Amino acid sequence: MSVRRSALWRAAVIAAAVLAAVNLLAGISGGLARLGLPLPAAPLALHGAVMACAFFGSVIALERAVALQRLPGLLVPLAAGAGGVFAWGLQSPIAAQVAWLLAAGGLVALYIYAGRSRAWSLHLKVEMSGALCWFAGTAVWAAGDLAAGVSGWVAFLVLTIAGERRELMQLIRLPAAARTLFVLVVAALLAAVALWPWRAVVAAPLFWLCCAVLALWLLRWDFAPRKWAAAGWPGHTAQCLTLGYVWLLVGALLGLYGSVSPGALAATGLHAVLLGFVFAMVFGHAPVILPALLHLRPVYSGWARAPLWLLAASLVLRIAAGATGEGRWLALAGAGHAIAIAGFAAAMATAIVRGRPLSPTGVAGR
Repeated sequence: MSVRRSALWRAAVIAAAVLAAVNLLAGISGGLARLGLPLPAAPLALHGAVMACAFFGSVIALERAVALQRLPGLLVPLAAGAGGVFAWGLQSPIAAQVAWLLAAGGLVALYIYAGRSRAWSLHLKVEMSGALCWFAGTAVWAAGDLAAGVSGWVAFLVLTIAGERRELMQLIRLPAAARTLFVLVVAALLAAVALWPWRAVVAAPLFWLCCAVLALWLLRWDFAPRKWAAAGWPGHTAQCLTLGYVWLLVGALLGLYGSVSPGALAATGLHAVLLGFVFAMVFGHAPVILPALLHLRPVYSGWARAPLWLLAASLVLRIAAGATGEGRWLALAGAGHAIAIAGFAAAMATAIVRGRPLSPTGVAGR
């Protein structure tokens, strides 16, 4: 019985990971098509939804389900991935919305299960609030307000990452002011999402202000910036996270500028957050998450850091394109984004192939 369950578990994990990878490719294709490159793509209006809900939603839900070691929990990332197939494969936004609502609700249930079976904590509540933002964003998008939906999805990703970083900082003795500020920023960010019908006056400025303060908080109190020069994977993760926090700050400042003067330059703020911040977190946490998923330790290579800097350079070019209106720069920046993501995937695949199995104690064997 245990063997059959183990085989089913592995099959479900692999299926969820494959769906996430396929949705990532579909999302990148849609993004490049939006920039004018001649690529087949899903309906362009669904590009952001596929990336936020189908790819990132799958990855976050898969990480949570694996951490809980509950087979039914794998239905959550599978539903998120299936929603992406409904969106770009069947071109059925309604079916995708239903799948993503189920996935978001399922992720909330996983957090509730974790809190009740183990222990409630601040970081768990923050991550659960992010999952609630995913559900709310998808619901208001289904009701016809895509802009409100995007705000919910961005809050989902930002709060999930903030909660995970806060979890890893539990052993650090933070000043009382820092602990209080973190809670206030999270509460204000949730308020901004709730107030989005009044986005022009209140919600949008508050939303981006919260992101800016959170970026400064992470740069000041997270331990990642202090490990910038570390060797191997620790240094890789530290550089990814630190640069990601910088991009969160840049995106927030551009978003605040857009609250006063909307335009192409202000629109790059959203991509600075979703590409510069969120993908930097993916690049940085992949060497930590993969051992838990694959039970092996990837072998480090300095080439794994190159995609991070290519992504940063392409984002700078994208911001320059937004400031000048140069369409060719925008297309070149989009190609740089795609090459950076593909390059990191190739670097990690190579590290996995060269990796060493973990012993039952979690230590790489010889």
